[in-house]
Amino acid sequence: MTYRVSDIEISDADPFAHDVLGRQPVVEFLGRLIDKINGPFVMALDSPWGTGKTTLVRMLAAYLKKQDFQCVYFNAWKVDYVVDPMVALVSSIDQIGLDNEHLGAYAAHMKKVCTITGVVAKRALSTAIKVATLSAIDTDEVTEKLAADFSAGVAGDIVKAFRKESELLITFRDELSKAVGQLEKTGKKSKLIIFIDELDRCRPSFAIELLERIKHLFDIENIIFVLSVDKQQLEASTAAVYGANINAEEYLRRFIDLEYNIPVDRKTRRFTEALVKRFGLESVFKARSHAGFEKEEIAFVSFFTDLANDAELSLRARERCLTRLRAVLAQTPNNEIAEITLVLLFIVIRMRDKALFDGLVRGTASADEVDRFLRSLPGGQTFVSSRGGCYVFAFMLVCDADQERAEQLRRTLQKQAGLDGVDSESSVRANMILKMVVDLIVRNRGEAQWADVLAKVDIAAMIEGGPAQPAE
Repeated sequence: MTYRVSDIEISDADPFAHDVLGRQPVVEFLGRLIDKINGPFVMALDSPWGTGKTTLVRMLAAYLKKQDFQCVYFNAWKVDYVVDPMVALVSSIDQIGLDNEHLGAYAAHMKKVCTITGVVAKRALSTAIKVATLSAIDTDEVTEKLAADFSAGVAGDIVKAFRKESELLITFRDELSKAVGQLEKTGKKSKLIIFIDELDRCRPSFAIELLERIKHLFDIENIIFVLSVDKQQLEASTAAVYGANINAEEYLRRFIDLEYNIPVDRKTRRFTEALVKRFGLESVFKARSHAGFEKEEIAFVSFFTDLANDAELSLRARERCLTRLRAVLAQTPNNEIAEITLVLLFIVIRMRDKALFDGLVRGTASADEVDRFLRSLPGGQTFVSSRGGCYVFAFMLVCDADQERAEQLRRTLQKQAGLDGVDSESSVRANMILKMVVDLIVRNRGEAQWADVLAKVDIAAMIEGGPAQPAE
């Protein structure tokens, strides 16, 4: 049973085969923009966490590869345990696979780049340590002499050591530039595109140091960096390193030449349908056998898409909802009524309003309180008037542990249905809810079973480290 979906597969042959968010026009626009840019250049793709940035940049990398660009994908979060981000970044560049006679020339220049990287990284660890292993590395005379002089200088005159380090970094940039210069000879475009993903999730000190390394060491012709970031989180990292009084937005402008705000359109049925497939829910639907379930299956995608849109859940939060739904269904026999749409509602309530959820568990929360919760969502007014919203209200009435309270609400609905006019919105909604109440009573949807379902939802909410936040 699938509880956590893997990353969307991005094919180099067809980057947009699984483009359920309709990102192809954005990717093609960015590709044309990068084609016209001459490095050095740093572009930031900005979007909140959980909105599909990683998938977009992987699509963009695959798209550019088809245009004969050499691309490097660097997940900063996976390596933020290293002391100097320069080491991990150079390692990624060094692993470029070129398959003709020019690979040797590229590798030779990169070998010198890697040697200097090692020296500089050790210098960052301790200015008092000589680079004892340097003599074992085969480098050209210039690089070896600079590195040796630099190591000796550390123990002596600090000014001379600084000068030697500067000379060493000049050699670093020169050798890296020569390595990139080999790309065109191999049939590639002349630019090296380096994608840096998950930067905003790194340790603050690592994230800021990586930006500073890019600015000071990789400011080289024909190198273009594409940063995938949540700029607000990156600004928070800047404040964590330099203090709350720093103008983080202005500080980051030193490193970024151009920002592009990725358009976020979560209102897509295709994404819900893709999640159903990726979580293997189709087989779950087929296995369930209780009467009337076929209608729930048909309504599921529409209901969840509308609810998630109106709650403005991030794409990552939607994945967590289905993770928890999967956990609830795993504990529910196939011949037992599940009311999957309502389980999803409880999951969202558990995520967004724990107090209301606890009230449902205790039987103290009314249909009116659930209705107010739904109306409080960014798109809630639309949802409560929809068929799904009416079903929620009807269900809460039928399953309310306090039937005297529920009866009072039913009488209010009957007045709205009869007095507000046939064509009024409130009258139409009241009539729909009352008809659904009758149908639910006929189908014998009692409250007893829902205490068990709510308990399952509460337990499932702890999957993946606890309740998801409303805006990830």
